[in-house]
Amino acid sequence: MPDFEKASADELAAFKALSEREKMVKGLAYLALDDKELTKDRLVARTLCQKYNNHPFNEWREDFELSDFYGPDSRLQHLAELFKIPLERTRSIGIEPPLYVDYGYNIEFKGDFYANFGAVFLDCAKISFGERMVMGPGVHIYCATHSIHVDERVAGYERAYPVELGDDMWIGGGVKIIGPCKIGNNCTIAAGAVVKGDFPDNVVIGGCPARILKHLDPPKGPIDPEDRRLVVPLPGAKSAAKNDISM
Repeated sequence: MPDFEKASADELAAFKALSEREKMVKGLAYLALDDKELTKDRLVARTLCQKYNNHPFNEWREDFELSDFYGPDSRLQHLAELFKIPLERTRSIGIEPPLYVDYGYNIEFKGDFYANFGAVFLDCAKISFGERMVMGPGVHIYCATHSIHVDERVAGYERAYPVELGDDMWIGGGVKIIGPCKIGNNCTIAAGAVVKGDFPDNVVIGGCPARILKHLDPPKGPIDPEDRRLVVPLPGAKSAAKNDISM
């Protein structure tokens, strides 16, 4: 709801002319619970999430292909309908159940994506996932919020702010990301962090509220399968904890 004392007559008229869905995606105050269009959209999303979460996986067979893991097509079709994407596109999106979203159609996948168990995406505004996104269990992304002003909350208004996540990110278990938020490429978010705001490329983020814990060198390209780091364990528990804080 705009500040009526500051909004011009034209601004107020333009606000009133918008649908509640249009207000929602623009970051304006909107009425979610009293709007039939948004209520229908949420119900459709919940039904598709329920179908996806409860749909059987493929059974193991000798000719099992890795691409069959999240199938069959009848299961992936629920994701295609939820995210409004072609069925073929869902084959590069691995999501362990249960998955919960508000609408689904405000979520964008730019490339390969993996989410472990218990992801919650409140996509009242746009959520954009970069390429090669990997996240641990229990990651929550909240675009939805409410005003600190009691009068606005009592009147039933909500607000929503976008979340944009870069390429090649690793998000640890239990992370909470709150819009508005924009995070650059090649970042790691430590387990349990509560993240809001903007962060640059090549950093480790952690804490509550989250802050930059470490700056990283940019990636040098595809790793060599002969790289000895792949087969030599980290030297000791302290070193392991220092170098792997994301889970």
